[in-house]
Amino acid sequence: LRNLLSVGYSPDHDVGGISDPFLQVQILTLLRFLGTGNEKASEEMNDVLAQVATNTETSKNAGNAILYECVQTIMAIQSEEGLRVLAVNILGRFLLNRDNNIRYVALNTLSRCVVQAGVTDDGGPNSASSALQRHRTTIVDCLKDPDISIRQRALELIYHLVNNENVETLTAELLNY
Repeated sequence: LRNLLSVGYSPDHDVGGISDPFLQVQILTLLRFLGTGNEKASEEMNDVLAQVATNTETSKNAGNAILYECVQTIMAIQSEEGLRVLAVNILGRFLLNRDNNIRYVALNTLSRCVVQAGVTDDGGPNSASSALQRHRTTIVDCLKDPDISIRQRALELIYHLVNNENVETLTAELLNY
């Protein structure tokens, strides 16, 4: 996977400037299966996942597919908190995309992350849940989207985001909705 990112340019398997995205997605899926419930394997994967997450081009759908699979892997394994924050920030960037499919996937994945993190996240200033709170205004903006499925997913996610600090602000937004 590391080689595919750095030197693996092969015109036979190139999709829109991304080197063999299908193989990259399959490798990330395999890493997710291997790292789930295995702390040592998860620890070994952190550097590779960080490299994939930071070096993959987001202007192409193939790059977005790789990033999505990378986020899925980060959230499934026992990854470092900084890596989880990076995954949430990638999904936050997906929310700014004009493509409704990408935004829907981001909202859906963020909802699943919030439900999973609700049990394990400490809520500290550098945690994944606080990173998600920083994307709150973008998520609230999704309530104004013409697509009903985007609005429904945003509403579901906002419901999970409500806490003691933001209850008044989010309630006002929900009442305006």
